[in-house]
Amino acid sequence: MTAQFTEDQSISAQAIPDEAPPALPESRRWTAKDAKQFWTAARMADAKPMPLPEDAKKPVAHARKPGAKGVPKPAAAVGRIRDAAHDFSTMDLPSSSPVPTDSPTNGTGPSSPPPAPTTSPTPSSTPSASASPSSGPSPSPSPSTSSSPAAGSTHFGGLPMIGRMYLLRNGGSYFCTASVIASPHHNIVLTAGHCLDTAAPNDAMAFVPQWTQANPQPYGIFPVNQDSEGRGRIWIDPHYYDRGRVQGDQWDVAFAEVGPGSNGKQVQDVVGANNLATGRGYAFDNVTLIGYPGNDAQPLTCTTNTTQFTPTDGTPGSFLRIACQDYRTGTSGGPFLANFNPQTGTGDVVGSIGGWDTGGPTADVSYSSYYGTDIQNLYDTAVSGAAPARPNVLPNASTMTHAATITSGYFAPSPTPGKDFSDMIVRWSDGELTLYRGAGNGRFDKEITLAKSGSVWSKAVSITAGDFAGSNTYDLVVRWADGSLSLFPDVDATGLHKQVVLVKPGSLWQHASTITAGRFSSTDKWPDDLIVRWSDGEMTLYPDVDSAGLHNQVQLAKPHSVWTHATSVAAGDFAGTNTWDLVVRWSDGEVDVYPDVDEHGVKTEVRERNSSALWTNATLTTAGNYGTGPWPDDYLVRWSDGELSMYGNTGRALGPESVLIPAPSGSTLPPVRR
Repeated sequence: MTAQFTEDQSISAQAIPDEAPPALPESRRWTAKDAKQFWTAARMADAKPMPLPEDAKKPVAHARKPGAKGVPKPAAAVGRIRDAAHDFSTMDLPSSSPVPTDSPTNGTGPSSPPPAPTTSPTPSSTPSASASPSSGPSPSPSPSTSSSPAAGSTHFGGLPMIGRMYLLRNGGSYFCTASVIASPHHNIVLTAGHCLDTAAPNDAMAFVPQWTQANPQPYGIFPVNQDSEGRGRIWIDPHYYDRGRVQGDQWDVAFAEVGPGSNGKQVQDVVGANNLATGRGYAFDNVTLIGYPGNDAQPLTCTTNTTQFTPTDGTPGSFLRIACQDYRTGTSGGPFLANFNPQTGTGDVVGSIGGWDTGGPTADVSYSSYYGTDIQNLYDTAVSGAAPARPNVLPNASTMTHAATITSGYFAPSPTPGKDFSDMIVRWSDGELTLYRGAGNGRFDKEITLAKSGSVWSKAVSITAGDFAGSNTYDLVVRWADGSLSLFPDVDATGLHKQVVLVKPGSLWQHASTITAGRFSSTDKWPDDLIVRWSDGEMTLYPDVDSAGLHNQVQLAKPHSVWTHATSVAAGDFAGTNTWDLVVRWSDGEVDVYPDVDEHGVKTEVRERNSSALWTNATLTTAGNYGTGPWPDDYLVRWSDGELSMYGNTGRALGPESVLIPAPSGSTLPPVRR
């Protein structure tokens, strides 16, 4: 130990960067008034159909090409354009209906359509897989790829519960087709997943029912609700985020929660809604397809049959197929309406343009993801108000191989009210320190750089996290290469704020092989205890560590014990009690849990995995609550090939594996790692 030591002499003296991480974007409530002021008639008319990003399957905007005529129709050249015709039993006749208003006469739908016949029920407010009659559609006995002529499509005045979903993207104004789905809170809109999967904070997302160029906002405008960071409340199946277009085409569906219009009424109370119909198969007679193509002045309608289509290009799953002419870019999200009632203008939504090839490679044949259990579950999640899944921001396996250490804790609260989840901090081999905010279900929705590459953090040998300062935000304890030990209290999304030197350089802590924090004291309920595995195999517990230092120690295992072979040690509550447990990966690939470790010692052993060559490749481990249950019992493993696996709800048996970062192509390790 150096007698003349000052803090500046420690290699960790520059551990706190001069620049804090960029501040999170500020957001204020996005209202109907804001949306109306922003989405002027001119801006809506100038909006373009939503394009696909450059990494899409085909280099065609929206992957929807023009029809046989080759050129999309400009708004000024559209023929046979009619005014709004609310009685759809007379679709070929011009309507004499008055211009609609944004206030219904009966509180359940638009004022202009005539009353529904007594034999036609009002859309259900709580759709389910069995909400509507199932006698019409039936599954095809085999996939159909028939090339029958496409049915003709016609421009018309639109339906009140179908319109355009507007949003900003990279400074441009865009739209897709969207429709209102009956829901308990009367505020759910349906569109395609590929329209919203790259949505950014504060992107001015809003739904306009029955848009036409002649009457741009006949029922007003309904803003998509946002969380505290300005992110839209949109629900897309995590499979679509994780697998991407092509492999994820089966889940190309999105639900959005919209706020009330300027009159304070919910969208379903103003324009009505269609029922969501799931589990009905693929083949339907007389399906009405509606969408907003290109920059046409009115939407298109077409009625024909659907069939089942199973791709042969490697895209998994089967899809609904419908042959309707001229459904160009912009129609994505347009609903497939079965059991359509021409007098009320309502039906059962059995699909929406999207799915295979983001809706199809030509304008004359469109596709939809199959509306089965996954779509029903997604809807149920949306109407429950649960936090939406977000795109996972974790890097790929190639990058993840450069992770030198990982640890878990609560550093950055979720912007969505409710349960908080564990976050992950990664120290990279180049000295960068990164915080990944946990979003539940094994997802991480924000990446925050705490220290840039080339920093002194490349000298951080071991890192662990706990609440040593006694606040609700976790702290880091770091063992540095020079043998010093530092505490960084209250690490959060705004960075590292303070360093407290617990042990000076040149001490015996150079021989601390692993440090693990948790709740290991039978008399204290805070995760402020530190367990150290020394290079000679001794195990030591330091209870109640705080900013004042290390106060006492308890020997858990003597030197030269079997613990010299403990390669990776993590902590969590796998036994479900208030005292935490250790999970150890040994040098021979064995994995064991040691429940209720405290000042009285290591008591029992629970075998999770017998020794195996596979588990010697589990190079980094940590544990936390990543959203699979109420306890910090989700075991994370970074494998030698960069794959990141989560074993959720691990207890007396290793939990089921979820792959958070897939292995790289060509990996020699097996795809299933149990």
